[in-house]
Amino acid sequence: MYSPVFESKPPSTICTCMTWLSPTDIAVGCANGFIAVWSILPSQDEKPETEALPYIYQRHHMTYILSVDSAYPTHAHLVATTSMDGETRLSSLLDHQKDTVETTRMRMGSAHLSYSPFLQAFFSSDENDFARLLAVRRFFSTTAVARLPSTVTALAQCSIWHPSALLGCASGTAVAANPLRRLLYGKEKHWQQTWFAHEWVSGKSDDSSGISRFHDGFKAESVSLLRNLLGDRKLINGTMIITIYDEPTHITALSWNLSKRCAGWASAGMGCGLVRVEDLAI
Repeated sequence: MYSPVFESKPPSTICTCMTWLSPTDIAVGCANGFIAVWSILPSQDEKPETEALPYIYQRHHMTYILSVDSAYPTHAHLVATTSMDGETRLSSLLDHQKDTVETTRMRMGSAHLSYSPFLQAFFSSDENDFARLLAVRRFFSTTAVARLPSTVTALAQCSIWHPSALLGCASGTAVAANPLRRLLYGKEKHWQQTWFAHEWVSGKSDDSSGISRFHDGFKAESVSLLRNLLGDRKLINGTMIITIYDEPTHITALSWNLSKRCAGWASAGMGCGLVRVEDLAI
């Protein structure tokens, strides 16, 4: 490869995130709060050396867009975005000024956003170590669907073959959750399954890459999704504590297998460079 098939940039800003609207169209989030939409197909009217222009260029936020995801293929015209200002917004590309809705504002913006065609809802995270579900038809309300032991650092792109979500956190724990019951009835008892817990310690010498250890065999557990701090293990003498973990311990990337036959296979990447692949459907 000597040159890209498609290359362009938005005017007077930089691209921060990208999602597919269709097999030929992409939506790009920008640092100035705009969404730019391009078609990667070559136009007959354009000259070979002319830079392609976005056919949609709209302001969706007042500042840096952290993540963007499309409700493709069920609602291809709908785009969800998160921003540095803590806002999470669902907008229609047909008329983003009238057809737009916001959910509860967070103190910190989330960089994790994924659409589940199975549930017709978006997965995201918040600042309280919770995973939240935002249904397309009631995007203004937030449903907590998982609780992790530390800050969420990775979210797998949702599968079209099953409703389960896969999340990773800074403490090295990967958690799978099926929020279907919570989506249908908000007071339903919630269960989640810890896939594994990863620990990393530095080596004795500077040349060592460190030592990793995996904990397996966790049982499915029912966790409280209440947001009060009474009885919380992070509350000591009335003070909220936050644990800082070494970066190689973090779960930095997660992914489901896109094939229908192997949809239960998942892969997880750690900050230390290890990648774990396993069939979670067994």
